[in-house]
Amino acid sequence: MDDLDRWLALETRRLSLISTRVQPFDAGTAYFDDAYPERYVSNLLVVDDAGGISSAELIGMADDILGGVGSLHRFVKVQDDRARRLAPAFLDAGYEPGRIVGMVLRRPPDRPASLEVEESSFAAGLPLTEEIYRRELPSAPETAARFVEQHAAWDRILGTRRFVARIDGTLAGQCELYLIGPDALVEFVDTLQEYRGRGVARAVVLAAAEAARRAGAKRIFIGAEEDDWPKSLYERLGFDPIGATWEFMRRPDL
Repeated sequence: MDDLDRWLALETRRLSLISTRVQPFDAGTAYFDDAYPERYVSNLLVVDDAGGISSAELIGMADDILGGVGSLHRFVKVQDDRARRLAPAFLDAGYEPGRIVGMVLRRPPDRPASLEVEESSFAAGLPLTEEIYRRELPSAPETAARFVEQHAAWDRILGTRRFVARIDGTLAGQCELYLIGPDALVEFVDTLQEYRGRGVARAVVLAAAEAARRAGAKRIFIGAEEDDWPKSLYERLGFDPIGATWEFMRRPDL
C-alpha cells in the first residue's frame, strides 16, 4: 500500500474499533456507536469509491440508513478525492462539504518546539478535555459531558497516548496518538483559544511524533481541513499532503 492507502486503512481501523456496530451497504460501510447516537463522527456512512455514484444516491442512502435508526444528523464520508464533484449537490441539499487532507511526516520541522510537553493519562488531562467540549457545545452542557464520557471509552479501547502542554502551570492544549502496527495517527489536536499562537500545537504534535518513532512507528499520519490553519502548521512541522477525503455533514434542524 502507498501512504494514502495506509492512512485510509488506519482511519478505518480506528473507526471500526470504536464502533459498537457496522453495517455494510451498497456503496460502503455504515458505522454506529449505539450508546452515543447523537455524535456525528461515530455515526456515519463511509464510502470507499466516488466513481459511478451520484449525490442523490448517497443522500438517499444517508436518509435510509441514518434516518432509519432515528439519527437527526446526516454524515457521509467519501474516501476518494473525486468526491469533489459531489459537493455542489450536497451543498444544495443542506449539507456542509469539507475536504480533509491526509498528511504523513517526511521532513524535519522548520524549528523545534519552545514549550515542554508531558505525557498524560486521560484522568490527568480530564479538566482540559472537559473544557474543550464545554467550549465546543456551550449551549448543551449535558451533551458535552456525554462526549467526554465517550472520549474516555475511546481512550480505553484504542490505548490512546496523550500529550499536553502547560502555560503558566495551566493545561493549554493537547493531542492524542494512536499506534496500530507500524503506523501512527495524531488526532484531537486542540489548544484553548487564549493560548493560541504560543507554540502549544507545535509542541504537542512534535512530542507525539517523537514518541511514535520511539515506539517503532514507520509512518506518522495526521489529517487537517483543507482551508484551516492547522494544515499550514503541519506542513511547517514536516508533514506532506498525500491525498484527501471528503466529508458531507447535515446538522439537525433544531
